[in-house]
Amino acid sequence: MDFYSGLIYQSMGFPVEMFTVLFAIGRTPGWRALTGTRCSPQNSRIARPRQRYTGPGDRAVPAVDER
Repeated sequence: MDFYSGLIYQSMGFPVEMFTVLFAIGRTPGWRALTGTRCSPQNSRIARPRQRYTGPGDRAVPAVDER
């Protein structure tokens, strides 16, 4: 996607140094929405549930030549 956007930006006359900025500007609303979802306490269980491992502890692993 960015490759084709770069071709369009170049044909519109934008300098190559500005491509990264232009790509980031297009993604900013999505980044902001994602951050808002992650930081919102009422949505935290939906977006990022807290997980704690409750399975068995560490186990001894046999050496490769013993397997």
